[in-house]
Amino acid sequence: MSLSPNQLRSIPFLGAFSDQQLEQLSQVFKQQQLEQGAVLFREGSLDDSFYLLAKGEVNISEGDKLRYQLRPPTPIGEVGALADLKRNTTAIIAQPSEVWKINRNDLLKFFENNNDIALLFYRNLVKSMAFKLKRDQMHIEDMQANIIRTQKAMKQMQALILQSKDTPISESLHNELEELIMHNRRVNYRIEPLNSMPAHVRFKNGAMHKVVEISKTHLSFQQEKDLLPHSGDTITGVLYLSGPEIPVSGKVLRVIENRVDLKLDYLIDMYGAILDGYLARVQMLDYMV
Repeated sequence: MSLSPNQLRSIPFLGAFSDQQLEQLSQVFKQQQLEQGAVLFREGSLDDSFYLLAKGEVNISEGDKLRYQLRPPTPIGEVGALADLKRNTTAIIAQPSEVWKINRNDLLKFFENNNDIALLFYRNLVKSMAFKLKRDQMHIEDMQANIIRTQKAMKQMQALILQSKDTPISESLHNELEELIMHNRRVNYRIEPLNSMPAHVRFKNGAMHKVVEISKTHLSFQQEKDLLPHSGDTITGVLYLSGPEIPVSGKVLRVIENRVDLKLDYLIDMYGAILDGYLARVQMLDYMV
């Protein structure tokens, strides 16, 4: 194998393995020589393989934006492969590269006969994921602090506009600040309903649809393709929040495949409080402590 045991141990979830264990594990990987432009996986696809980059370079992109440039030795896509998740990025070979590939089923079969390696592998993988989660939480905390500072500054600017003489732009500037302040509030962050606290929406025709994302101002649901509304349509129905029911209406912003994104109309205080309570409970259950 091109990667030495010491190089392999620099990959977090391969740390603490013996030379013999690494040699055993390497035998279930398949070596690939890939040219520039080759695609390892695409965003939105299901790919049951993960990769070790031994030589070369791989670009990781989200949409049209380049996120990372990976260089060896590094793993690529191990969590998505082992957890059977859709890829949220695209991985493309940036220069001629040597990649070692293994699919999930082959790895699981190997683990069945090598329990000691399996236990160490998963323990190290969990530690690696915990480190990434901690790092991401730090980034999120920094972003939240910046949002709070920005929110305070916008409120101060809004107060100054109210205290100043009217000008041709003062009203539009005040309204723009008001909208930005409203959308920066925590209750406007989108969440995915948990399996233990699902949300559904039912429309006048009696059809019930699964809610896949929801906030105080927006709602996204899945619907059969032959019944899809069109952008700009106004929809009314009832939102079921694992118990409470509230009437909702809104305008269709976009339709992508069988997903419909809806901007909700303003909710009266009683119904708004019910939705706020649901959002807070889901956020708390989804919070890692």
